[in-house]
Amino acid sequence: MKHSLLPLALCGLFFSGFSVAAQNEISVGLADIKNYGDDFIGIEYKRYLSDVPVSGQPFLISPYLNKTNSVFVRYFGDSAVDRYELGGEWFVDDKWVINSKLRYGDFDRSVSFRERYLYADFDAGYFVTPEWQVGGGVIYEYADGRIYGTHRSANETTARVFGRYTSITSGSGWDINMEMMLNDLARVELDARYFFNQRFSAGLSYLAEIDNDSNAYPRDDIAELTLDYWFTPGWSIQAGAGAYTSGGMASITLATSVRF
Repeated sequence: MKHSLLPLALCGLFFSGFSVAAQNEISVGLADIKNYGDDFIGIEYKRYLSDVPVSGQPFLISPYLNKTNSVFVRYFGDSAVDRYELGGEWFVDDKWVINSKLRYGDFDRSVSFRERYLYADFDAGYFVTPEWQVGGGVIYEYADGRIYGTHRSANETTARVFGRYTSITSGSGWDINMEMMLNDLARVELDARYFFNQRFSAGLSYLAEIDNDSNAYPRDDIAELTLDYWFTPGWSIQAGAGAYTSGGMASITLATSVRF
């Protein structure tokens, strides 16, 4: 990877001394994806609409455990495309949670036939019990561009269902996410993270895509391991590595976050 997370890490050391309860979070991440080309770089600013408590709970998911509303802006891209996102998460009456996200992609025409990409995501979840959340949503995507001088466009709608189980006692426990997305193919993802304490957690995810019709280029399933460590309530580093189940590395990721 060609970039460094050192500047934000130094900021994390500075802000961590002042972090008791925070309402702001800045994250920077890098991803090296096999067969893609350039590294991805991403940056996100998230604003929590109330203080995020830090006592007795894993720092990583404290906003979720305390049902803290938030909004965010995000950028990620490489030399071929710039993607901009705006979204938020709202908890309603301790029973419902609403998530929405808008994304716009601006492509470099010298390396891609695409020109624009639009993405809208909306979902609603319901807390069946304090530990279990179930829900569903819809994703809409639109892309256009020129191929041999002819303008082309395409759009797609995807249905999404999910479940989340979270059980934390004295700072340790499980956070498990299950998701299925359905359009021309079925995509199934399982993510299980164990918190050893407030600071350290390890997660294992598995992604599988199942074609509904004959595909000459089937995709391999991907398994990924991530480790997340909070040096203080205000600064964390996360590293991950993904591999194809048929063999070979799929991705390497590195990220850091600062709360203040």
